[in-house]
Amino acid sequence: MPAYPGLGLDLRYHDQVEGRRDLYPMGIHQNCYGSDSEMLLVREVAMMTIIDRLSDKPDFHVKVFDDAIAKKWTEEALALPVKQVYDEIVKGSEYNGNDLGYHRRKATNRLDFILDEGCLDYCIKELRAKAEFFKKTGLIPTLDATASIAKSDTMVDESLHNALRAAFSRLEEDQKDSPDWHPRTSEIVQDLVHPSMYPLVYGRTRVFADEVVGVEDAIDKWAGKGDIIPQLEPEPNPKDLRNARGSRFSGASDAGIGKVTPSFWSPKYQWLPANVKLQDDGSVKFTSYINNLHPVKYRDIYGTIEKLIEKALPAWDLCLARYRHHRLEGAGRTKPRFPRPNNPDDGNEANWSPPFDEVEMPQREREGSSESNVSEDEFGKEEIEERDEQGYIYSHTPKAAHWYEIRKPVQPEVPEFEAWDYGVKPGKSLREQFDGLQVIVKMASIELGPGKPKSPPGGWHVEGQMNEHIVGTALYYLDSENVTPSHLQFRMQTSYDQEYRDVEQDSYTWMERVYGSWLSGGICLQSYGSVETKEGRLLAFPNVFHHRVTDFGLKDEMKTGHRRFIALWLVDPLTRIISTANVPPQQQSWWMENTFDRLGKGEETKVPPAIAQLILEKAPGHPGLEAAGKGKQSLPEELMDIVRNELEDVVPMSLEEARAHRLKLMDVRTVFQEGTRETWAEVEYSFCEH
Repeated sequence: MPAYPGLGLDLRYHDQVEGRRDLYPMGIHQNCYGSDSEMLLVREVAMMTIIDRLSDKPDFHVKVFDDAIAKKWTEEALALPVKQVYDEIVKGSEYNGNDLGYHRRKATNRLDFILDEGCLDYCIKELRAKAEFFKKTGLIPTLDATASIAKSDTMVDESLHNALRAAFSRLEEDQKDSPDWHPRTSEIVQDLVHPSMYPLVYGRTRVFADEVVGVEDAIDKWAGKGDIIPQLEPEPNPKDLRNARGSRFSGASDAGIGKVTPSFWSPKYQWLPANVKLQDDGSVKFTSYINNLHPVKYRDIYGTIEKLIEKALPAWDLCLARYRHHRLEGAGRTKPRFPRPNNPDDGNEANWSPPFDEVEMPQREREGSSESNVSEDEFGKEEIEERDEQGYIYSHTPKAAHWYEIRKPVQPEVPEFEAWDYGVKPGKSLREQFDGLQVIVKMASIELGPGKPKSPPGGWHVEGQMNEHIVGTALYYLDSENVTPSHLQFRMQTSYDQEYRDVEQDSYTWMERVYGSWLSGGICLQSYGSVETKEGRLLAFPNVFHHRVTDFGLKDEMKTGHRRFIALWLVDPLTRIISTANVPPQQQSWWMENTFDRLGKGEETKVPPAIAQLILEKAPGHPGLEAAGKGKQSLPEELMDIVRNELEDVVPMSLEEARAHRLKLMDVRTVFQEGTRETWAEVEYSFCEH
């Protein structure tokens, strides 16, 4: 009999023991193996951004081979304002993007320049390599260093694009009388399909241990059946979760993923994926229903989403990496372009310009010396004492003090270009490794209008809790009308232990400047930049990236506008979880419609009046049952109580109950996301401690 985390296995079961079996990393907790980025130079992040923006240009894959155009692009990139580029990169490495360190930085700590001709020459060469890969696959690796993102504006052809737009239009039309506005979004975000409605609820949801629930038969054959999954732990109070975060490893699980506190799993809720089969002909087929998308009424929409998953598979192949034997293996880039500096210590004079020996003292300093006949060399040896901004006292010579004041960091030179092999190795694609996958589906529309002209920025997050085991995301932006451009920002956590053992105590100023990081108490976060989320774009990335959407608004505030997208979340193929194949549809309206809609058409007598009355107690308002309940047949009250108790949990979940569970789920996840951000913030660089 199959077993799943939370059903036959411990809720926090994780089979991929690091060092013994492969795993797909998740960035949910700072201790999840394989989810760290190396520290990246500001220069490298700027180069990644330039390459991304240039690859957005129409026909970039043709124009980049024109030397005249490439020269023009180089000139444009070198002319970008340094402050704007530097600040965007550094802010992305902060806790919430604009606090906890950023405002402590002095403007004088910025680099005077970031990019040079050598950097842009490298960018053009890399862009040409990516252009060749794009010609073969339709995919562009972007913002890639320790981890990779994949984008494409051509993978989804016009036919599929139009089919997805038609699907959204149909769902919106069918839901127009009662649109499902996502709670706490001021009626801006409309959920068409969302996994937080009718999720797996421990202690309420009926399940099967075997994967028996399909698509077409899901309602007719299985709705209302199965055994209630037990709740093995008490439901946590969100306030208790906040208090529990203070104990970093209290009761932590070490189930193959490092020390992770128990609150990173929910003992009450889990999103339900649908199962898909990867067929021999290259197509994808749902073998269980999509939660909250009617499997009979919208069977054609299922086919459309299947085609989108087909398009997402190569993108996931490109950007998902496995963590194996303490290293990442994947088609996308898994290491930075720049090697680690050989000697990053502040005492290395080669890290600074001008060199110490070339420093000339200002005339006023020489005239102020008590011994005006002292030679330059002797002058440079005269001892003085000064305090830095923190009040620490150092001993310098006047010449050294002047050098410290005027010197600028010498940035590492760009290495020789070495093309990355983006091809998926034989036998390593998802299709070659697995017969089937599990995918969670979300369909949403952001609706703006004269009364609500702006969509605020999102919060930094990764997808799901540990329960969902989400390892990859694919987003398709299918419709943008009358809205300003928006971007998805990305960052990763880094390790507090950077192994720079050759940096002396408090001798890391050069590193702070060239890496754009606060290395004494600064948070271990690495900005990766942002990607535009324009119409027609497929965007895929591993769940090691923290990400958030930027704000956007109406172009013409006198008209309405919208941005519509579909999200596909890939469950770890190595850890199968409870899915809709185990859980019959929980929607009461689907069950009622399928079971009782023929009543009132001369078939009222098929349901005993007493039973009809009892069902109406749980699900009032159905015309057919009301007609059946008007019959004269009755049962003794004692028997009615027995039947009532039997029916208590048989009738599936009402809309009101599902919405109540959604709010509770959101409360728990809000606290969870706050907790993840706080755990990220707990990990700080400590270069001052040796």
